[in-house]
Amino acid sequence: MPKRGGGRNRNWKADGGDHFEHDDRTQHSNNIRRVSFKPGTSKGGSKFRSWKDPKLLLDDDIDMGANAGHGQGQGHMGPRKGAFRGRGGRLTPTPRRPGGPRKFIAGMLPWYQIIIPYGGKHPKEVILKALLGFISPEVFIPHYYKINGNAAVFYVDDVNVAEKLFNADRKIVMSDGFKLVVMVRNSVPNVIIDAEMKEKMKLVMAKRYNAATKALDLTKFHADPDLEDIFCALFRPMIMLAAIDIIAENIPDLEALNLNDNKLHGIEHLKVLSSKLKNLKILYMGDNKIPYVSSLDPLKSLQLVELFLKGNPLVTRCSDHDIYVSDVRKKFPKLVRLDGADLPPAIGFDVAEDTKLPPRVLSFLVDEAGKGLVRDFLTQYFAIYDSESRQSLLDAYHEHAHMSMAANYLSYDGRSNNAGTKLSAYITNSRNIIRIQDRDSRRRYLRTGRLQVVSFLSDLPKTTHDLMGFAVDLPVFTPTMIVLVMNGVYKESSVAGNPTRSFHRTFVIVPNATGGFCIMNDMLFITNTTKEQEEQSFSAGVPAVPAPAPAAPVPAAPAGDHASLLNVLSQQTGMNQHWSMNCLQETGWDLQRALFIFNQLHSEGKIPPDAFVK
Repeated sequence: MPKRGGGRNRNWKADGGDHFEHDDRTQHSNNIRRVSFKPGTSKGGSKFRSWKDPKLLLDDDIDMGANAGHGQGQGHMGPRKGAFRGRGGRLTPTPRRPGGPRKFIAGMLPWYQIIIPYGGKHPKEVILKALLGFISPEVFIPHYYKINGNAAVFYVDDVNVAEKLFNADRKIVMSDGFKLVVMVRNSVPNVIIDAEMKEKMKLVMAKRYNAATKALDLTKFHADPDLEDIFCALFRPMIMLAAIDIIAENIPDLEALNLNDNKLHGIEHLKVLSSKLKNLKILYMGDNKIPYVSSLDPLKSLQLVELFLKGNPLVTRCSDHDIYVSDVRKKFPKLVRLDGADLPPAIGFDVAEDTKLPPRVLSFLVDEAGKGLVRDFLTQYFAIYDSESRQSLLDAYHEHAHMSMAANYLSYDGRSNNAGTKLSAYITNSRNIIRIQDRDSRRRYLRTGRLQVVSFLSDLPKTTHDLMGFAVDLPVFTPTMIVLVMNGVYKESSVAGNPTRSFHRTFVIVPNATGGFCIMNDMLFITNTTKEQEEQSFSAGVPAVPAPAPAAPVPAAPAGDHASLLNVLSQQTGMNQHWSMNCLQETGWDLQRALFIFNQLHSEGKIPPDAFVK
């Protein structure tokens, strides 16, 4: 029997060849004995003080005791303060402080190493029967059971079992009177992936493969009876990648893969699946430890039609099931089945997958007949707008026209603080309804009537527009209304430095009483130009609304059509039949263009009085 005094080394490594020198029998229950793991620095904290990264734990072991016990407290890897030296100068732990018992602390990894000192004195069946009897009705599978020195060592892959075994420490009395010491620490077995291990993995996969359905079942792969002598847990990235290589080499056309119940948590390395298993359509990953829906991002390139995730924290973490389904479908648009349930058809467009969008064009014209009218309108309007006086625009606006202007700085442009980019001339009159909530203020910044509109436009800085850089859309073109949307760039010709501005403008144009057209609504938005706009402005280019090609001979229309167009033009303009027919013939019997030209010439006084004599 060893001496009761201190002086022996309490440190012991499970993977070494050291033997315990003391048998803790019941007759020595008054003596408090402890065993400490991994002696190290006696000052400072441990590198595992914060266990946020589970990858760190793969390379070391963590004691599960939170208070003084078999060696150290939570996260402490060296001798505790207060240790004193006994005979021979060796460390002797201080007596256990009175108080609460040690507490079990769950680790980040799903595996736990169980060490039974002196377990080698008893057969494996006796040790396991004693442990199972204590934690009953709980059961467990002892993985990789072996005798290391005079200790029995094995692993469990369940945190609940690990905690129950932790609480069994010194509470089981064996037939020879010994109290069974049970040590638990968060640890995974060491493994070397060599050719022999890969061959065993390949044989196990072969028996789990269904050639008829091209499906491979790797559920709880590490617990397969044919792998009981090696550690083959797929949650270890190096083992998972080795398994994927084996699958890609031997089953390249695999369509379904089951990875249920493999303790998977981080799955970043699974992004190789899309390149190595290009036919994979069904993936099961239930009963794992995947924490968030965003953790599935490495798998987004897979063209999955079925996915099983039930049993992962990411499912229970989302309180709204519809949101969970929606978030998963965003990552896998072709999914038709999730967690064993069929999904409703996704809302989409009934177009072929290889359908290409039409090419981008500078301008859109809903009706090609409006091309000439738009070109002439823009040319005339901005010729007056960029002149010294804008008073002539009175004829372009309806008597009850409305006009509003808003201005704002580019939110992502740091040049707003420069003197040349200040929008002071516009901000003070800006009708930005996001900022202006008061109804009276909104009404005050809205110009009503042609006099108010042109007066306001005349007060804005003088400009020179880049007519060749306009982008123009004509979404509405009817005999009763035209909607013209455009954007472009102009320079302030009356301001030092001639700063460039970007604008967006919408005109609503309607027929006027004299048979022509006028602007009923004008909405203008002004901001600073981007660097790209500034570089490309006022460079030679193609007009936004190209000039019409030489007209091909127009087939003679039925007499009835000509007569109806002639009557409409004569009624709206007041011209006689002769002048109306000349106008229509010169415009290729285009009524809208004929009306526009008439209005233009009539406002300039170029139509003789004889045209109105009937």
